[in-house]
Amino acid sequence: MGNVAIGVGRRRRRWPEVEERLTQPRRLLRQLSDVDSGRLRRLIRSGDLAPCFDAAEDDAGLDEDCPICFYFYPSLNRSKCCGKGICTECFLQLIPSKSSKVVHCPFCKTASYAVEYRGNRAKREKKLDQQKEQNTSESKKKIQSKSQIADELT
Repeated sequence: MGNVAIGVGRRRRRWPEVEERLTQPRRLLRQLSDVDSGRLRRLIRSGDLAPCFDAAEDDAGLDEDCPICFYFYPSLNRSKCCGKGICTECFLQLIPSKSSKVVHCPFCKTASYAVEYRGNRAKREKKLDQQKEQNTSESKKKIQSKSQIADELT
């Protein structure tokens, strides 16, 4: 007889049960012969990778759009380097085959591209991202107007 320690060890995130159809990609552009479908299923079910959600062509109440395929999804994977979102099927297109080299992030060009799934983003996070984008575009406009003024003066 021995004691059993409860709660000892690595804690896993608890994600809602994923439908079987959402564990298999359906829109791949190239055939991924070296992707282990069993491993892919486990990664999705454990919450380490976003499910292969049904894509929508317009923002029909869905929160995020993938910047690669431009479809809308309930949630996306996040790049570990820069935090940009990407859907699972686009990520699968980017991962290297066994014979190819390291993949760079398609957004910030960091080597050793990897993603994580954090679930649905909170409204606060989305609002902060929108504010950052707005500030960036305003800064670009100011720089452009200053360079135009400098060009006119010379």
